[in-house]
Amino acid sequence: MPLVYIKKSDAFQLGLWKIEEDIPFFESAINYRSNATNQEKAKQQLAARMALQKLHGNFPFHQVEILDGGKPVLKNNESKFSLSHCNGFSAAIISDKNEVGIDIELIHDRVLKVEKKFLNNHELNLLDSVGAHHRVVYSTLFWSLKETMYKWWGKGSVDFSSEIQITEFDANDEGTAVMKFTKLPELFFKLSYIRYENIWMSMLCK
Repeated sequence: MPLVYIKKSDAFQLGLWKIEEDIPFFESAINYRSNATNQEKAKQQLAARMALQKLHGNFPFHQVEILDGGKPVLKNNESKFSLSHCNGFSAAIISDKNEVGIDIELIHDRVLKVEKKFLNNHELNLLDSVGAHHRVVYSTLFWSLKETMYKWWGKGSVDFSSEIQITEFDANDEGTAVMKFTKLPELFFKLSYIRYENIWMSMLCK
């Protein structure tokens, strides 16, 4: 289906795609083919690039290269972009001005099994303050925020617990989080996020 959520500003465009199509639909619409052996993963990758093309017509997929840290970039092109996908959704963000990062995460209680590996004590206290009933929801949001920062950085070698730090956030379905990144200690970051159905989408353009 078309993009179910679009946000545009002077600095960036982003879109969220709800995946209801099969692989042939995407392959007939964009000049990209997935190498994933898992068909569901391949469809998600295709859908993410479909979202990107909807934001930027005739996107030059043939010019994409992957940096050592895993970040996709365009050769000889000033446009910056980021992609994300999960079960049922894909997302893309693009900017001609700034580095960008985007992440979407399905809200699921499996996050509780690993949260102490990616959250620090301050962040765990923030989760305690929202109550046990909402812990899965906001723990998933915290994971998404940190993934977005990691993608924005794009150079790998980051400890999610100690180096990416959530200082404060809005406990709502849409809001912002203030974050610090110890590799760039002089900066504060404000990430935006929105909940759509049962996923979080978070983004950064800076």
